[in-house]
Amino acid sequence: MPSSTSPDVLIVGAGPTGLTAALEAIRHGLSVRVVDQNDSRSIHSKALVVHSRTLEIFQDMGLASCVLNRGRKFDALNIHTPDRRLARIVFEELDWQDAIFPFWLSIPQSETERCLEEHLNEWGGRVERGTELLDLEQFRDFARVKLKHPDDSIETIDVPWMVGCDGAHSRTRRLLGIEMKGKADDNVFILGDVRIGWELPEGEGSNILSPDGIVLIVPKPQPKRYRIIAHMPELTISDTPRITLDCLQSLVNQRTNFKATLFDLSWSSFFSSKHFVVSHHRQGRVFMAGDAAHIHSPVGGQGLNSGIQDAYNLMWKLALVQKGKAQPKLLDSYSAERHETAENLIARVSMATRILTVKHKPVQKVRDQLAGVLLNLDHMRNRMGRNVAMLDIKYQAGPAIARDVPTSPRFMQWLGLDDSDFHKGPSPGMRATNVMLPEDGNMTGKSLFDLYHGTHHTLMIFSGFTESPPLQALAELSTGIQLQYQAQIQPYIISLEQPPALNGGRYIIHDSNGSIHRAYAAWKPSLYLIRPDKYVGFRSQGIDRSQLSAYLDSILVRSPVLEE
Repeated sequence: MPSSTSPDVLIVGAGPTGLTAALEAIRHGLSVRVVDQNDSRSIHSKALVVHSRTLEIFQDMGLASCVLNRGRKFDALNIHTPDRRLARIVFEELDWQDAIFPFWLSIPQSETERCLEEHLNEWGGRVERGTELLDLEQFRDFARVKLKHPDDSIETIDVPWMVGCDGAHSRTRRLLGIEMKGKADDNVFILGDVRIGWELPEGEGSNILSPDGIVLIVPKPQPKRYRIIAHMPELTISDTPRITLDCLQSLVNQRTNFKATLFDLSWSSFFSSKHFVVSHHRQGRVFMAGDAAHIHSPVGGQGLNSGIQDAYNLMWKLALVQKGKAQPKLLDSYSAERHETAENLIARVSMATRILTVKHKPVQKVRDQLAGVLLNLDHMRNRMGRNVAMLDIKYQAGPAIARDVPTSPRFMQWLGLDDSDFHKGPSPGMRATNVMLPEDGNMTGKSLFDLYHGTHHTLMIFSGFTESPPLQALAELSTGIQLQYQAQIQPYIISLEQPPALNGGRYIIHDSNGSIHRAYAAWKPSLYLIRPDKYVGFRSQGIDRSQLSAYLDSILVRSPVLEE
């Protein structure tokens, strides 16, 4: 039955992106409706990899344990030609630096969606299945949306905000008239989920660089179950391949040297590689996210993860603006940040796809030789960890990022003559660095991410190795900033000295070994403002309240009683 409720936000599409957006809306205090034209959740595995950054998001949302329990760690990736192994990348041996989840997780998309929807139901939300978006019209203060329900009844509702998460064939996008820019190539892939009998270790994947077309073999969580993905150079996008167990067995026999017997084909599909991004992620009161906003080859398993990160980036901003706690221009930062990220992602994935699917035999030989060299270098192997796992995405510009002014001329940094090295800390637009908290600290959390956990901004006030001001002055600063804005800002003072008993002392962290100061390059007193999505919004070396207030005033609304 249709709902009679007009929510703060309507979400169209209940895949991973839409479900994440719905959960984030509720977590940030908004009312939400989620509609999906399908009658039930998909039972097919589809996307298989959840990356480290996405697991951090799930931990913040409270569902990481569900996803981890239904998946399995991706232990290693082997790169082969048909007659030899070129490289073996063992994920636990890589330098993941501060990653909380130093691995790729293999989990069918159906199970990821199940975790998300179960969590949504626990929080009082639900998906309105079999509900189709018919039309939408925008006005200054709302969007008017027409929905068709399973009983063929038509409902028209006015909503302040709408998020289109309705996939590659998005009706939201078509109704808005938003163009997608990019191109499709003629590379066709087939895939099938099978059980394999062989002697290879469980939990390992293989990429076979065959001259007849690459074959990817990706482990699934269940014992002996794998996904086979094969490039079919002889097919075109107009072909409809017939995928059978015998077909997949022949491909494995012809393109690999594995002694493998395939059983039990449970699901198959095919796709051609397309690389498109919308011209803009927002039009008025409507936002685009996930496959509705960007489409690309599944190389590297980036699609599902990117859509979830779209929703995570957007919803805290939407909630603050809707509740009158942030400036409306904060919403402009969603398109500025995620559009650039999508363009960069598509460029990388498109290049990787072209390299993997090259058809000229001499070029294939050069590719294979380079792979054998490069993928045995530590630097390149580590990129298979942090880079592919989306931990190093940086937002370059936008209203929610302060311009980072170096504390010394750039030529001094290049020559190693910068006595502060503040540029080595996480700069605005970067994911905040995680650090394990000292065991003798007075905090209950085990890491900085435990402090950042939640829907608040976090203000980190570092006393610095030198020129440290009195802790009482820092405590007064933290209280003043906390009370100055309607949005919740949780301050923490990071002190190298054992703090005395002060009011609010539980928000003083004793950095006994200096590890937090070093991770944030806080050699002198410094400020860092961490956004609710755990990205650095502002930083300064030297504690200048006026600079911090200028940044916060640009995105947040002051508390009425304290407005000057």
